[in-house]
Amino acid sequence: MSKQEKNKKSAAYDLMQDTQYLLAGLEHVKTESYALEDILAEFGSDSTGETARDVRKAVSLPVQPMPQPELEPVCEPEPELGAQLSEEQHPNVIAFPGMFPQPADADDTMVLIDLREYEEEPAEEIPSSACVSPVSEYIGEEVPAAQQPREVPSEPRALTMEDIVASTVDAVKAERKQVAYERSGQVKRPKKKHAVKRCEPRTDLPLPEEEQEPSPRELASFHKRRWQQLRVWLVLAVPVLLLMWIPWLMDQAGITFPYFSESSENAAICVLMPQLLLSIFCAGVFRAAWDELKIRQCTFYTFVSVANLVTLTDAATLMALPGRSALPPLGGVAGLGMVIALWGLKSYHRGMWETFRIAAMGEPACVVDRCESGIARGHHRREGFVSRANMESTAAQWQRLMLPLLLAASAVFAVLTSVGQGNVQDLIRCWSVMLCASCSLVCPMAYCVPLGRVAARLSRGGSAVAGQYGAAVLASASKIVASDTDLFPRAGVSINGLKLFGEKREQAISYAATLAVQGGGCMGRVFEEVCRSERIPYQPLEHFHVHDDNGLSGMIRGETVLVGTPMFMRHKAVRMPSRFPAKTAVCLAVDGELTAIFSLKYQVSTAVESGMRALGRNKLQLVLATRDGNITAKRLKQFFGTDGKAVLPEIGERLALSDPEREAKAPNALIYRDGFLPFVEVTALSRRLCQMIRTGNLLSMLGSVFGLLLAFYLTFVGRGDALSPVMLLVYLLLWVLPMLPLLISVDKM
Repeated sequence: MSKQEKNKKSAAYDLMQDTQYLLAGLEHVKTESYALEDILAEFGSDSTGETARDVRKAVSLPVQPMPQPELEPVCEPEPELGAQLSEEQHPNVIAFPGMFPQPADADDTMVLIDLREYEEEPAEEIPSSACVSPVSEYIGEEVPAAQQPREVPSEPRALTMEDIVASTVDAVKAERKQVAYERSGQVKRPKKKHAVKRCEPRTDLPLPEEEQEPSPRELASFHKRRWQQLRVWLVLAVPVLLLMWIPWLMDQAGITFPYFSESSENAAICVLMPQLLLSIFCAGVFRAAWDELKIRQCTFYTFVSVANLVTLTDAATLMALPGRSALPPLGGVAGLGMVIALWGLKSYHRGMWETFRIAAMGEPACVVDRCESGIARGHHRREGFVSRANMESTAAQWQRLMLPLLLAASAVFAVLTSVGQGNVQDLIRCWSVMLCASCSLVCPMAYCVPLGRVAARLSRGGSAVAGQYGAAVLASASKIVASDTDLFPRAGVSINGLKLFGEKREQAISYAATLAVQGGGCMGRVFEEVCRSERIPYQPLEHFHVHDDNGLSGMIRGETVLVGTPMFMRHKAVRMPSRFPAKTAVCLAVDGELTAIFSLKYQVSTAVESGMRALGRNKLQLVLATRDGNITAKRLKQFFGTDGKAVLPEIGERLALSDPEREAKAPNALIYRDGFLPFVEVTALSRRLCQMIRTGNLLSMLGSVFGLLLAFYLTFVGRGDALSPVMLLVYLLLWVLPMLPLLISVDKM
């Protein structure tokens, strides 16, 4: 074939026009062929032939062969040049005949290019008016209308996997672009509304190094000495306080008290002497205030000490200041605040002494900590317990933040109500009124007093909690994890009977004990005691497995052995009798045949029953980390009268929680006695302590702020006579009333 004939044949198949048709989804329409001589004759064929020679020269330039990518053939190409592939067979493949140069001795072949590797976005349809010949487009002239291809209506195309993948990729790209755009800061996202958190100390605060912890024995000795001293001073201070208030109460009842009721100067003298004596007995409060000032802190002890000193100064200068108002001094109110502060300080040292006394007993039997499933017990050293017990409580944090502001505000209000109105001589009187009205008696009852009561109750049961830090960790979960050994301690489960089905007694017990001891729990402990007492040996066990419904399986001497409840045996297609000797039974099956039925007897313990009933009163939920299939929520309700709203986790979680060697995270509470009741007691009292602290913080802050504002308003409008000692006493005691029920029940389960 000559070169001109080849050019004519290749011109009959327009390369670019076929590509446009395929991208537009149209069928190929044969149009007029364009030969090289026709193009040269139409464009630039002059007498000189320069244009034709230039075009011929450009076409005849040697072309370097391009490296062809190694593509897997989608289909076998046709043997003849110019054969076309149908779009329905290969919609993503375009055939370009003669696109790449071939060797001289090679036949004309068809090159297959897979557009899926190069396709990024779906191609838009190209209108027929935009379809121009590549040569005409290069020269700049359009093809005549007669030579333009006709539009052929395309049939609806079926959705292919390539279209789905392409749309998915585009959606992912758009989503990533949107995320990157939002992260750039140009778009402001709406802020999420966070739930209100409980006012409890943060459990992620940095703790001191365990090596730097003081000895719990030394701390117990220190707090015991302080507690004994403060207890003696409190016993002496209470009668003095009653002596101060007897004349006021008698005068309020209409009973005239000699010398006291004659004038305000006499009342000041009668109050001043007992108040001085009371200040001596309450020297421990002044000492605690001085220790706080050295570290630049201000809590209730500092606040009440300042109030007592200002009130003493007011009573001492009553007769020395001419023109001072005839209102009586408030030494009785300040003295009551000092006694309440002494009571709180004594309770705090008692609580710390009881806590460290238990911690000094040695390594505990177990520690209590929070896990993902709830409050659980485990093994851990006691190192770190002292640091957690000495952490600052939220009551001290609130007082450290609020009381300095109240102290400064009281001084400012006193200046406004005295100096601001031209009564400089009433400055100390006004300041004492502000301080006494804002000195909430609930502050010591928020943490110190309940801590002493809770620690004393826990110490009687051989346990201790690490202050509010440990109590907050235990109170943050409402679920408590209990194993079968907790609910039925030693001697709580025994074998009550045995029924054999063609098997020897010793061999049946040996087979069952081999799997039961390996499984652990109450059932393993019972069979272990039977084998020990009767000297029955265990069997070699292989392929041991614990099933989801608390059944056990394994291989013993080549036989498949199953141990579990009757329900488990039915799940394993073991034929069971219609009646059982007891509701709580354990079955033994060998190679799918029932061999023995063991009747178990469960004895309810009084302590465990008390612990189960305490769960409902303290809104705790039971998590059954049991290995005995007979211990279910239904059985618990039959045994104890309540199931504690028990939930059963997955088998892997149950095995991990009931592991006797489970490692706890941190020693937030120590228990030196085995049993379910001490465990429930620690958890329940920790929740009550945190509830007491939250309520006490709220009432103390509200009482202090409202008292200060009320005293400022009445003094500023000239109604300072309404703030008598008895009225201030009534106001302060009204805020204490809501705390009394909580304070009484804080150490009760």
